[in-house]
Formats: sequence, structure tokens, C-alpha cells
Amino acid sequence: MDAELLELQRLFQATQESKAKVRLSERNVVELVTKLKDLQLLDSDLLHTITGKEFITKERLKAEVETEINRLGRASLVDIAAAVGVELVHCERVAEQIVAEKPDLTFVQGEIVADSYWDTVAEEVNEELQESGQVVVGELANRFNVGSELLTRVLESRIGKLIQGKLEAGQLYTPAHVSRIRAVVRGAVRALTVPTALSAVWSCLQKQLREGDDASSGGVSGEGVLFQSVLSGLIADGEIKGSLRGGGAVWTPAVFAQSQRQSVEAFFSQNGYVSYDFLRKLVLSQPKSYLQEKYPDGIALETVFIHPSLTSVLDAASEEAISGGGWIDALPLVPTTFSKSDAALLLNLCPSVIKGKKEGTAVVLADTCLVSQAFIKAFSDKVEAEVRQLAEKAVATHLSNPRKVVVDSTATERGASSSKSSVTSDKNFEGGDDVSQGKVGKKKRSTANSSKERTKDEGDEETGGKGGKGKKKGGRSKGGIGLLIGEAGNGSTKTVKQSGAIKDSDIPTQEQLVEKTLEWFPDMESAGNEGEDYGDGGALPKSLADLVRPTVISTWAAVKRANFNASAEDRRRRLDSLQQRLDEAYANLQLFEKALDLFEADSPTTLILQRHLLRTSAAEITDMFLKAQNQEKELEEGDGSEGHESSSAAPDYLSNGERMSMAKRLPGHGLSKRAVELVETLEGKSVEAFEAALEAVVKVSGLRLKKLDKKSERALLHAQKKLLSVQVEEENDPVALLPKVVALLFVQVHSRALQAPGRAMAAAVTRLKTGLSEESYQTLMAYHTSTVQLLSMQATSDPNETDCLCEEQINELNLDSNVSRGN
Repeated sequence: MDAELLELQRLFQATQESKAKVRLSERNVVELVTKLKDLQLLDSDLLHTITGKEFITKERLKAEVETEINRLGRASLVDIAAAVGVELVHCERVAEQIVAEKPDLTFVQGEIVADSYWDTVAEEVNEELQESGQVVVGELANRFNVGSELLTRVLESRIGKLIQGKLEAGQLYTPAHVSRIRAVVRGAVRALTVPTALSAVWSCLQKQLREGDDASSGGVSGEGVLFQSVLSGLIADGEIKGSLRGGGAVWTPAVFAQSQRQSVEAFFSQNGYVSYDFLRKLVLSQPKSYLQEKYPDGIALETVFIHPSLTSVLDAASEEAISGGGWIDALPLVPTTFSKSDAALLLNLCPSVIKGKKEGTAVVLADTCLVSQAFIKAFSDKVEAEVRQLAEKAVATHLSNPRKVVVDSTATERGASSSKSSVTSDKNFEGGDDVSQGKVGKKKRSTANSSKERTKDEGDEETGGKGGKGKKKGGRSKGGIGLLIGEAGNGSTKTVKQSGAIKDSDIPTQEQLVEKTLEWFPDMESAGNEGEDYGDGGALPKSLADLVRPTVISTWAAVKRANFNASAEDRRRRLDSLQQRLDEAYANLQLFEKALDLFEADSPTTLILQRHLLRTSAAEITDMFLKAQNQEKELEEGDGSEGHESSSAAPDYLSNGERMSMAKRLPGHGLSKRAVELVETLEGKSVEAFEAALEAVVKVSGLRLKKLDKKSERALLHAQKKLLSVQVEEENDPVALLPKVVALLFVQVHSRALQAPGRAMAAAVTRLKTGLSEESYQTLMAYHTSTVQLLSMQATSDPNETDCLCEEQINELNLDSNVSRGN
């Protein structure tokens, strides 16, 4: 038996000492374990470590986490995951399971913390608090590496148990420290007798506590939040008397509030009113709300607070003014401390005023004045009678010295006699007497003089007819066709009054109405709420003048313009528009004509340029004039409308036959004859002949021609240069660019605006030789030659050759454009 056992031991030893012929790699082992887990031969809670060399069960991981928690009281899952060698997510799952099983554990910011740990922290904080008297929670949070909010919640739950102190605004205080601060705050606040900002008090207390020499208080310090909390406790306990205002920022002692109340009550009971400024001096920031709360029956005005009985005096005066057909000003009837807006509000609160406004027997003017309707009616009747008398005098003056326009169906000569305006602004309201002695005298004289000069200028300037005394050629005139504005009625001969018969300078102005009102009622001079809007003379006269102004205008118009033609103003507008467009077109014609002087020695070129001007600028002027005259003829006959009035758009040239037909249809033999002569000059060879014919026909029509002066010429040249520069920059067609470049060079070199056709382009380029460098001139000549060749090839050659040559011309164009801009 023993021998068999010995043999068995020998065999075991040999087996153990023998080496295996097959070894599995770590990867094979992992695969085998994974396969066994898949076959459910091993438990599924087996976790593979990060290193890949070990497996660990969830029970073992849970034990590791619990061991770490028991050892330190708090465990970081990151540290546990690194120590064990598993992924963090497995540690988090285990931690959640542990926290769910043990209520004394909490999961905070990736850590598991036990309540025993917080108790230890609380004991440590309490020891430090008792030593120093106060501890900042933020510093504790940094020390224990936790959040301030979390630590605050932990400490709050343990105050009175493990921590003997008070938590206030992120700081811990001992009861002794709080008691000392309470005594300091109580003494400081009891010493205040006026409203004081608590921030200043707290700053002073902090400074004194830090710098105090007394040993008993030398170590005391505090924060504003603690002071505020202590103050609230003192108020609640009744140890100090007063109130907090301004959101708890200002302390108002009870003694001061009592003094305020007594002052306000004394003043209000004695005077029946109190101003808000008085309350502001007593340091009441919201006086209106304070008074409304204290005196619910009172009336709050803009700057004062009044007792209802104060309206009785003003109400009695208002009732008397309404019943007596007069007026009152509220300002003298209220205390001097009342503002004008206060007086206006108080006036509108009077029962008699409310009743009068409702019944229509009175109206409030100039804010503070009550005027009865009976007074307004009498005043309006007086003004109407005065204005009617003045208007009748003005009509009589115009009729005794009329301006006439005669439209003769056979002679068709339109003229006008010059006359001056016989009525001026200064004399309108006084029937010819000078009343410049009042406050508004200077203003009236300046306004009247300017109106008189303007009226005189319009009357003295004439067109056509006889009596053109001292008239300058091309001078401004409102005669002729301009006088048709004032025409009324039909017939072969029409007599019209001056077109400016009704103007602001004739109708009595507001200043004159104010002056007349003060003449009738001198005591109104200072009545009402005066201001910049009313000017001199007071507010009430100005308001009355505004009130009767429509009556003045309607009365004046009824007398002076009973037979006035409603279409006169429209006709004036059309004629002014025609005159403006004619001035612009004629100025351009004169500007282009000046360039012809440069070609006096070259007669063929001069002839070409003159014909070109006649067919462009001159034709545009002719078409404009004929269209306007035919439109006026159609409007007078009732066959036309203003909708087709010429505009400033690009001209739409008429044919020569259309021009001749329109010229022959013009009313009157004289105007038609001269219009036909004007059309015939367009087929001639002289611009001067066209200008002479144009001046003749324009003179007959009542318009005028304005000669081009130096200033206007410079302005037109500058505009022409600017326009050509833009066109040269934007032009891409080599053929169309040449005349624009040449025209721009003429403005730059000769200060002349040239309008030349293609036939005169060679002569124009030659004329630029003296003003350009030799290189620039040769370049321009080559460009001109190439352009001529290009045009010839476009007419005779095949498209491919033409395209190639166009490309060469464009290149030369860019070069020549640079040359034109550089000179």
C-alpha cells in the first residue's frame, strides 16, 4: 500500500515538473472567456479591465468602491476607475447602485460622499469659527474642493447642531460676534436724525471697527449684508424707530418723518395748497403720491397740490365772465407760486367753466384765459366789418389803376401796362395810415417792404406791347402770356386785373390782427400763457387772431376775388414751367453757339456746325414752344387737358410739316406769322437768324429770353464736362465714343461746349492740335482715322474682318480715353 502511494506521488511530481507543449496567448484567453460568457457558462457580470490582462467581477468592483468610501468618507469615481483599471462608466453604475442602497451616501460632482464626512467637515469649520469669530464660506469651499452652494447647504443643515454660529451672505459668524455688531448698528442708527444712505453708514462702521483702539471691539468686523440683516432685526424688535425707503437703501428716522408731517400739515392748512418743491426740500422724493395718499380729497396740479375750496374764487370770476359776455385771465386770480400750467388746469376744473364748455357758451384760449362766446361773436363781427372795409378800399384802388391785357383776334399783340401795387402790408388794416408804433411795427414794416418790392418788381417788368419803359432785353416779366393768369371770361378783348391781387401781403396778417386787438382791448396785452410761439403782443390776442383768421380770409376773398378764374393758378404753373424749360434750352443753345467762334476761318465747317445746331437744340426749343402754345390754345377752347403737359424728358422731335401745321394753327395773325418764320429758320443756315425769329415770337407770346452770362456759362460748362466725363467712362462703343471724347477735350482745352456731327469731326480734331501734346494729338488723329475706316469696313467688308478691326479700335479707344482724361 505504501509503495503504491509513493509511486503515485512520484507520478504527480513528474507531471508537475513537466512542461506543457501548448501555451495559449492572452488574446486567445480573452476570446475563450468571451466565448464562455456568450455560451452562458460564465457569469455575465465579468468586466474586462482597460489593460486587457485581467477580468474583474462587479461584486469586486463594488467592494473596491465601498472600501474607498469607508476609508476616506468620500471617493472619486475617476480615481477608483484608474486604480481598478476599468472604464469610468462601470464605476458610475456601481456608484449609483451603492447610493441607492445606502441613504447616508450622496453622489455629488463625480464623487460619493458620506454624511459622516460632512459631519467631520462641520466640526472642523465650527472649531475654526470659534477661534476666528467669522469664516468665509468661499474660502472653505476652495479648501475642501467643493462648490460654494453645496457647502452652504451642508452648513445650513448643521447650524445649531454641529456649528454654533450664524450664516449670512456667504459668511459664518459666532453669536458673540453678531451681538457685538448688533450693538454697534443700534448705536449708529439711533444717532441719525435725518434720512441717510445706509451704504455710507455701513462704510463708516466698517472703518471704525477695523481701526478701533478699544480691545473689546478691536477684533470686530462686519459686512454690509450682515449690517442690513441686523438692522432689519432691530426694526422688527422695536429697538429703533424709523423706516427703510428706496428699496432699503435709505434710513429715515421716526423723528424726521414726524417733523416732515407736521411741516406739511401746517403749510397746507394755512394756505390751502402746498408746492411740490416745498416737499422736496423736506426730502420727500415723491411729493405728489405722498399728498394724494395723505389728502385723498385734494387736487394734484402740475407743480402744486390744492384743497378743493381753492377753486371757488376762480369759479366765481368765470361765472361772471360768461354771464356778462366778457373774458378773464386765471393767472392773476391764483397765488403767485402757481405756474401757468397750474392755472390752466385749475381753470378747467371750475364747475362754471366745465358747464360753459359743455353748453358752448365759453371757450378756453391761450391756456389760462376764459372767453365767452358772446365776446367772441362781437369781436368777430368787429373784425369782419374792418376787413370788409379794407378789402373794398383795396378793390377800389386796383380798379382805379388796372393792368390790362388785350388779345386782338386780328393784331394778336399782347401787352401790359406796368403798375405798382397800391396797397402794402403796413397799411392794410389801417386804411392807409402808418401804424408802426406798436411792438409789432418793425416786423410789419420789414414784411411789408419785402412784399412791396416783390410786387413792384412784378409790375414794372413788361413784355411786348407799348410802354416798355426802361426794359432790359431778356428781363424777367410777368406780362404777356403771364398776364393770362388773371384773365376771366371770354371774348376777343379781355381786361384783367393784376395777377397778384390777392396775396399774403394784401390780406391782414396775424401780427396786424394782434395789434388791432390790443388797440381795442389794451388790457389783453399780458393775458394768457405767453411763450415763443405767441411772439410779441400776448397770448390771448394771438389766440383770438387765430380764431378769426378764417373769417378774415373768407371775407377778403369774397370781396376781392369774386370773379377770379379758378384756372389762373394752374395756368401760371404751366407758364412758369415753360419759361424755365425755355431758359434751360436757350442757355444750352447759346453755350454750343459760342464754340462756333473757333471755326470762323473754316466756313464749310461753320456751316455744318450751324446746321447741326439748328436741327438739334434749335429744333428742341421750337418744338417745346409750339407744343406749349397749342396746349394753351386747346385749354382755352376747352379741348385740351393738363395731362399732356411737356416734361423735361428726352425731346421727341416733330417733323417740319408738323411744326408748320402747329405754327399756322396758333391764335392771332401776329403770333402765327412769327411762329411760321421761326419754323422756316430751322431749314436755313444761320443760328443768328433763328435766335432773331425766336426772340420775336417769344416777345409776342409774353415770355422772354434770357441771355447767357459769365456765371451761368461757367456752371453749364462744368455740368457739361462732368456729364461728358461720365459718358466717356461708361461708353463701350468705339464709334460712339469719338464725338464724346472730342467734346470733352474741347471743354478742357478751349472751355467751349461743342456739338458736332460726324462730318465735322475731322475739323474738330484738327482744332484741338494747339491744345494737346504732339503724342496725344497723333493718337487722337489715328483714332479718328481708324474710326472712319471701321465705319467703311462695316458697310463693305465681311463680318470676320470687321470684328477683328473692332477689337483693334477698342484697344485704341482705351488708349485715347486715357489721353483725353489726362489733358
